[in-house]
Amino acid sequence: MPRPKSFLPKLLIDEAGSSHNCQHNKTHRIVKGAKRLKVIEGRSPEHFCVTCAIDSIRADLEKLQDLMKNLQATL
Repeated sequence: MPRPKSFLPKLLIDEAGSSHNCQHNKTHRIVKGAKRLKVIEGRSPEHFCVTCAIDSIRADLEKLQDLMKNLQATL
């Protein structure tokens, strides 16, 4: 049986090698050594602070749950 396909991009948690701004909110600063979410789509990854990453993941979970409920209703 084939593995299910993931609809998510490649997501990693890593540590910032240098200080920089969050991709989502430029007022959020990610300091060197801080944990961050790394999203890899295409050639250049995007980096998000923990606060923005949690907010985005929470919103995406809700969307995915709604999609799943709608699809299950068609079974």
